[in-house]
Amino acid sequence: MTASLAQDSPTAAAPAATPQRLEDLGVELVGIRLSGADFLIDVRYRVKDVAKAQALMERKVHPVLVNEATGDRYYVPQAPKLGQLRQSATAKQPVQLDKVYFMLFANPDRKLRSGEKVTLHAGESTVRGLLVQ
Repeated sequence: MTASLAQDSPTAAAPAATPQRLEDLGVELVGIRLSGADFLIDVRYRVKDVAKAQALMERKVHPVLVNEATGDRYYVPQAPKLGQLRQSATAKQPVQLDKVYFMLFANPDRKLRSGEKVTLHAGESTVRGLLVQ
C-alpha cells in the first residue's frame, strides 16, 4: 500500500511549509488503521532509506497526528513501565532497511474514524492527506 496524498483538497494547499512526502522521510506507509477497539491509531511504515528515516526514529521527536476535518490532535501515549508506544532507534538497535516499524497514537473517545484523512507531523516534517483505513 502507498500513502494517499491529497493533491486537490483545500487542506493540501500548505500555508507556509511545503508538505513532504513519505518518500522524503525515507519510509513507505504500510497502513494507518484503528486498533484496540478503535482506542488506538496504528501507523505502520517500512524503512526504505536508513539515513532519511533516522530523523523519524529519534526518541526526542514527538510525532502528532491531526485530523484534517476537525483539527483534533492525537499523540503517542507514554506508558509508565513501557515508555512511548512506538519504536525508535538506539545505538544498540539502529534503524534497519526494509523493516516495518510502528507508532501507536491514542484515540480517546474514539473520535477518529475509518475513512478520515490525517496529517502526520514529525519534527520539522509534515505529511498531509493520509487516509485512515
